[in-house]
Amino acid sequence: MFESKSQGNLLRVILHCDLNNFFASVAMKLHPELRGKYIAVCGNPSLRKGIVLAKSENAKKVGVKTGMAIWQARQICPEIEIVPTEYDAYEKYSKMVQAIYYRFTNQVEPFGIDECWLDVTHSQKLFGDGLQIADKIRRAVKAELGLTISVGVSFNKTYAKLGSDLAAPDAVVAITLDNYQQLIYPLPISNLLFIGKRTQVLLQKLNVQTIGDLANYDVTLLKSFMGINAEKLITAARGEDYSDVNDYLFHEVPRSVGNGTTVPYDLTSKNEVESVLYLLAEKIAYRLREHNLQGYTIHLSIKDTLLHWCGAQTSLPYPTHAVLTIRRTASALFDQLWVQKPFRPVRALRIAVANLTDAPNLQTNLLAELNDEAKNQALDNAFDKIRRKYGTEQIMLGGTAESYQKLGFALHMYDCDNVEKLTEDNDTVE
Repeated sequence: MFESKSQGNLLRVILHCDLNNFFASVAMKLHPELRGKYIAVCGNPSLRKGIVLAKSENAKKVGVKTGMAIWQARQICPEIEIVPTEYDAYEKYSKMVQAIYYRFTNQVEPFGIDECWLDVTHSQKLFGDGLQIADKIRRAVKAELGLTISVGVSFNKTYAKLGSDLAAPDAVVAITLDNYQQLIYPLPISNLLFIGKRTQVLLQKLNVQTIGDLANYDVTLLKSFMGINAEKLITAARGEDYSDVNDYLFHEVPRSVGNGTTVPYDLTSKNEVESVLYLLAEKIAYRLREHNLQGYTIHLSIKDTLLHWCGAQTSLPYPTHAVLTIRRTASALFDQLWVQKPFRPVRALRIAVANLTDAPNLQTNLLAELNDEAKNQALDNAFDKIRRKYGTEQIMLGGTAESYQKLGFALHMYDCDNVEKLTEDNDTVE
């Protein structure tokens, strides 16, 4: 049923498991009194992060959407309960769910905190066919953790993801070679993974409205409009996605590590900006070191109080994962971008380190610049030892625990498993 059109006619059975209303479901697990109520998990309004991050199924049905402001959600649903985020709990439950997945296959590839692909091709002799495995996983997650999942079963990752999108909560949908054109082709192109707003607008101008329209479009013609990505999008639409599901031993150097925040009050001086740059640099540098990475390129993005973004980047002659180097470079980029007088207030800042490589031990060099870098890295390593022994709040290069909290930063930032915070704070490993 799931024979793939890939090279060698390999039989592949791919699942995509998506936890239903994950943040809201965990909130109801932790606070049983919320069960049955309309709830929305939201950022902190006092920190200017007052948007809906997740909602319960009943709140979704009455029109509450992710990304809405709290006041909009209350306007649609006056009885809605606003629940704060609890990241430690989300991570705990996410890992427990993944532990269930690992009972069935070692090929489990997370896609965010609440979604995973599983390749169960070689698990069928032990656990049954793809539909049977999906149902066993669904029932295990529900029975053991009290959470529900939607599961898509198909012959590639793209269609498995679309299958889980089609599945109702706590249900399984199979996308097969016999039914994919009926189920997938009528869907809007926005449902296809990695089609953003700009690509969607371009395709719609070409009268490509559905996945089927895209699948049947001439590759050469589409390339003339959008370049090499055209072929990738068309093959995905046709179900010709042969990408593997990575197993737990897979290691890939990410393209960038970044962190950004919307501050709870406008920054009106360079000194205030420097404080935030320190905090962002500390988070990024620690995560780079924990993953044994360094980067050559530093990028800074700034948003002003009119919500306009601007950005700039520069490349270093050597890779770094040092706090002081990242902060100093970001500060110089800020001076390049923010030359207007008088000083324009700043609402949000983001730093990203890109062009990454595995980090060797940096040896002291005769060049003064590299000597400084070696000292910066040695200082960070010393701080890391203190943090591991006494806790992350005991020593902070960029400020105190109070300064972190004042600016809306989570103090568990040094948990290197915590690579994705789904808030307006933008923590990313890409």
